[in-house]
Amino acid sequence: MKKNILTILFLIATVVVFAQNISCNFQQTKFIKASGKSFLSEGTLKFNKSSEKLEMNYSKPTGDYFVIDGKVMKLNVNGKKSVIDTEKNSTFRVQRNTLINCITGNYKQAATDNNADFTISEKGSNKVVTLKAKKVATKGYAKIVITYRKSDDLPVELILEEFNGTTTTYKMNNIEKNK
Repeated sequence: MKKNILTILFLIATVVVFAQNISCNFQQTKFIKASGKSFLSEGTLKFNKSSEKLEMNYSKPTGDYFVIDGKVMKLNVNGKKSVIDTEKNSTFRVQRNTLINCITGNYKQAATDNNADFTISEKGSNKVVTLKAKKVATKGYAKIVITYRKSDDLPVELILEEFNGTTTTYKMNNIEKNK
């Protein structure tokens, strides 16, 4: 469950990188290397900078949600509800700091904090941001690839590869900047 939460957090961070208020639809595909199985989820995401509130509401599976409200995370995953204080949980505190650096555009610091190399490249009308871990670790990601539209710097795809080979891909669509 922790890896799912961290994956969701990074997705949220990439969606809010360049806008104050955002809403979009997303599709999530998770491939579990060990079993060879894929799982599909989808839903809507909203972020409001002034209230510092992020919300992911899943339509598949119905009823699941993920909310960040300041330093508190609220989850409902398959009917199991949780509330996490990121100030008291070091794993999530580190993740929050990484996300803050990503949201504020300080990707070099996020790479340093995660012992990763950081590169930016261009692919057609997109900008591709890649973080690659320098060495294998017990938690975190081996590789993170974020594809942004160059026209407005909003993300259209996020790929998160864990050290165990599990890969989660997010595709965002109908992205809107709200006032």
